Amino acid sequence: MPPAPAADGARAILWMLASCVFFALMAVFVGYAHAADPGLHTAVASLFRAATNLVALVVLARGRWAPLVGDGRPALWARGVLGAASLLTYFGSLAWLDIGESAFLNYTSAIWVAVLAPFVLGERTRPEVAVAVVGSLVGIALLVEPRGGDGVGRALGLGSGLIAAFAYLSVRRASATNGPLAIVFYFTAIATVATAAWWAVGRWPMPRDPRVIGALVGTGLAATAGQLLMTRAYQLGRAAPVAAAGAAGPLVTTLLGALALGQLPDAGAAAGMGVLLVTSVALPLASERLEARRVAALAAAPEAGAPPA
Repeated sequence: MPPAPAADGARAILWMLASCVFFALMAVFVGYAHAADPGLHTAVASLFRAATNLVALVVLARGRWAPLVGDGRPALWARGVLGAASLLTYFGSLAWLDIGESAFLNYTSAIWVAVLAPFVLGERTRPEVAVAVVGSLVGIALLVEPRGGDGVGRALGLGSGLIAAFAYLSVRRASATNGPLAIVFYFTAIATVATAAWWAVGRWPMPRDPRVIGALVGTGLAATAGQLLMTRAYQLGRAAPVAAAGAAGPLVTTLLGALALGQLPDAGAAAGMGVLLVTSVALPLASERLEARRVAALAAAPEAGAPPA
């Protein structure tokens, strides 16, 4: 897949940052629902999120199926299956951890995308991004240090990040011939079927509190906006810097969690978040700016060296 032009890369990062706001709202809605209903099962929360997202996409398509089904290429199905698995593990971690911490663990996907992009997409990961990957491991070590018996939640959060990385790489492949609606549709359709089957097996009670129901519907609506914006970002830009920009999401999530839910990170987790902010966002974004300048210089070189007319 050819690299994105520098201008498209800059726009892609802006799209990704916008998506972070909506994914943060989604996490806040989930956190509120679990706080209001401690017995709420992950399968129920995931089902509400996926089904609401699916209905919203059908409405956006205005009853037309062509924009939703796309060309049916394997990358669409891979994005759907991997996205559903990442959703379930992420929502599972939200039931165990504060929303900011869960979000940071999920966004370790940026590290995996930087590592895998050269092999899966043929997109070169520059040395600055490699340094960011190594530094991010330090942040993860600080963030995932077991505290208070929540190792299961941390394992789920890390697992969601790894699975999400493969899902995002599938987005890059599928976007060559499919629009955002189709890419997100496969994810939400498969996620809805998977979570509905999971709920059917367990038969966990559905919420009756209007506040909880409203919050769960809000997760789906916020996720719809976030997914469409994120998909557009991966269509426009190279995978590694776009994924790095997505690591800004947990900062927004942590801030909203502190304001709306009173969830404050401890000192160790805060230190891990700070390291991840520098290594997973600042370094890759600086690398993207350097690459844009290099491309511009190469484009101008023939003109500078051309003989006078």
